[in-house]
Amino acid sequence: MLLLSTDTRCKEQHDIIRNVAGWYYFTHHLVEVAGPDACKLLDRIYVSNISALVPTRGRYTMMLTEEGIPQDDCVIFCLAEDKYWVSTLHCPRTLKEMEEHSSGLDVTFRKITKEVDMYAVQGPKAVDIVKSLVTEEIAGLKRFQIKDNHIGDVAVKIAKGGYTGENGFEIYCDVKDNRRIEEALEKAAPAFGAKKIDEFDVMAYTLATEAGFYLVTDIDEATPFETGMDWTIDWSKEEFLGKAAAEKAKELPHAQELVGITVDAKNVKVHGGPYGGCVSRDGREIGRVTKFTYGFTVGKWVGFALVKAGTVQPGDHVTLDWDVDAVVTPERRFIKK
Repeated sequence: MLLLSTDTRCKEQHDIIRNVAGWYYFTHHLVEVAGPDACKLLDRIYVSNISALVPTRGRYTMMLTEEGIPQDDCVIFCLAEDKYWVSTLHCPRTLKEMEEHSSGLDVTFRKITKEVDMYAVQGPKAVDIVKSLVTEEIAGLKRFQIKDNHIGDVAVKIAKGGYTGENGFEIYCDVKDNRRIEEALEKAAPAFGAKKIDEFDVMAYTLATEAGFYLVTDIDEATPFETGMDWTIDWSKEEFLGKAAAEKAKELPHAQELVGITVDAKNVKVHGGPYGGCVSRDGREIGRVTKFTYGFTVGKWVGFALVKAGTVQPGDHVTLDWDVDAVVTPERRFIKK
């Protein structure tokens, strides 16, 4: 579904999260990696230093192809010295690389998505809502930190994080307990003016795009340096999947760059993603739209475009799909938080 600027239901749910708080069910794929060599396997695959994680701490990171192109971004949680969770949207890729890089290691890995459910609570009042539910203090949680807790007598894990640009938490529970967690959220939310969010476009597009978030799969065939993702790479690591290719790309001129774009017109239809609409300037095609949605906070269409390096500057006008006027923004974040 392409979000519309006139979609009052999406605007209402969007505003609830921006101004109060909302909760929703959205479980990523989860892969559990365990055993004495669990960390070694993860360090072979991911660009960040996973061995630096201590129990309860997590890290946003990225997995490259052998050619040095990002093929997944994810959060890895260290649950114990020999046990990790990988929260990803691309489980088949994850399991494939783990299988190919686990030779000689004492490690097991399996998809546990059907065993664990996750509920997100996002917004300025998210802390108050979750605090009212759990039995143990959460105020000291750091971003991407995960700790055991309870809601009533239900065992849960509470992680600080989210994909909205707001303060928020993720509640992980056994699937057999999901209805009890839903009931607890349904009971607690009204006292804070919070509501359940069920519009997927609000969760995955408008809130995230306004905050400058994007998935690496939105920008395939681009190096980490062309998309600003190179900050996740720990070059001190002796090896990781795609390191040799990434080192070469680091020294080469960038062929592309990821820019922010805005459109003031109210009624437009432009698609993003791997097959997103073309971006042109002066009648010449220079790239494609990677993500595009209506930003209810800023009152205009917002998104990202992958264009040929050096073809635009902030403030320049470009054309999307040959007939939609857009402006290149000075940064890829559309709200200040």
